[in-house]
This record gives sequence, structure tokens and C-alpha cells, in this order.
Amino acid sequence: MDEPTLIQVIAQVARELAAPEADEASLEAALVHVREQTGAEVSFDDEQRVVVRWPAGGGDPAQVAFEQALGDVLALAREAIGRDSDVTLNPQSFLAELDRCASAARWRDRQLSLCVFDVEGLTLGPGIDESRLVELVGATARRSVRQGDVVGHLGAGRFALLFPRAGTFEARAAFKRVRDHLGELNIDGDGVSCAQAGFAELDEDGTQDLLAAALERLRTARVRHAYTGPIGPGSPPTTPLAG
Repeated sequence: MDEPTLIQVIAQVARELAAPEADEASLEAALVHVREQTGAEVSFDDEQRVVVRWPAGGGDPAQVAFEQALGDVLALAREAIGRDSDVTLNPQSFLAELDRCASAARWRDRQLSLCVFDVEGLTLGPGIDESRLVELVGATARRSVRQGDVVGHLGAGRFALLFPRAGTFEARAAFKRVRDHLGELNIDGDGVSCAQAGFAELDEDGTQDLLAAALERLRTARVRHAYTGPIGPGSPPTTPLAG
């Protein structure tokens, strides 16, 4: 097969496995797709490495590159599909998932958005069961977003929401639901809250650093809130802090 055709096969496999609803059956379907398009049999060896058997033998540079790319795509997909979606990801896992979703969005429709926010009222430190508090907040957030959206804990009281196939409009609506539900929590007699958030959306060329952009917008939102103070019925009069 020529190189353009092999590239098209890889692109199709990546699109299928990047779908939020992709599961183990999607992996099997992808292998069938490869066989139908190339005639090659694809399987996994005892160490779970991809093995490609070409009908007329392999070794061509284009075939070798195809095998490497296919192995990388399938390995990434298996890791993502095998991950329990009903968990709050730690910083390392969340960053890995952000990279995976950004790569998938570049193959697909370039739709990916991120929300970062701080939860006020969490007491973290020595003698405190931090994992219990983080999971309680994470579970509340997961109940407020779609199946396939990702909730992560970035450290201390900072959390993040990742929205595949969604823009900032959907992310803002989801954050409002998360904020409302967190406001109903009672942790050891104390309430928690999250007022400001930073949002970012994958740009047209797909090269934007989403996390850095969201964190900068969170910082800007917090500064703006500190400068203006709360505004609403019953709020005390406020003046700019700079006088």
C-alpha cells in the first residue's frame, strides 16, 4: 500500500478511538478496520505490544512507520479506555489526559475546553484526610458534568474540569452546576464554595497551552473580584482597593 493510504487508515483509527464513547469494542472495531483497509492482521503479543503481519511480508519504510504510529495510537487508546472514569484524577494523570484529549481534538474537530477553579473552605494539612476531602469534592463535580468529561485535582484546593467536544459556553454552564452543588456540601460542619474560574478553549491551530491559559484567566478573575468585591442584593458598598 502507498504511504497516503496508510496515513488515512491511521487517521480513521485515531478518530474512532478519540470519541468520548470509545470502549473495548471500539478497539476491536479499529483492528477490523485496519485489516479491511490494509489486509494486515493486527494483534497484541504477551507484553501487550502491537504486532502487524502483512500479507506479503513487511519491512517497507512506510509499513514500519505505520506499525509504529498504529502502536502508539492503540496504546494511548487502551490506557484511556481502561481508566476508570468515575475517579478524580491526580495532577499527573490529569495532565496526561489533557494531552490525550488535545491530541484527539486536533485529529477530530478541535473542540476541547478546560475550566480551572479554587475551592474555598477545604482544610488541608497534617492530620487531615486530604484524599477524603478531595474525593468528596471530585465526586460532587462528576455528578454535575457529562459522562466522558474529566475531573482532576491539581493540588491544594485547586480543581479542573476537562470537556472533550465542547466549547467555553458549555464549560461555563457546567461550572455553574458544579458551583451550585458544591455550595450545598457540608464538610465537618463547614461549607465550601468556589466563586471564580478560569476557562480556555483549544484555538484554531490546536497549539494553545490550555492549562496555562486557564490558570492565567483564573488569576485575572480573582484579581478582578478582589478589586471590585461582591456585587449583588445585600452586598456592602465597595470601593476600588487602589482608592
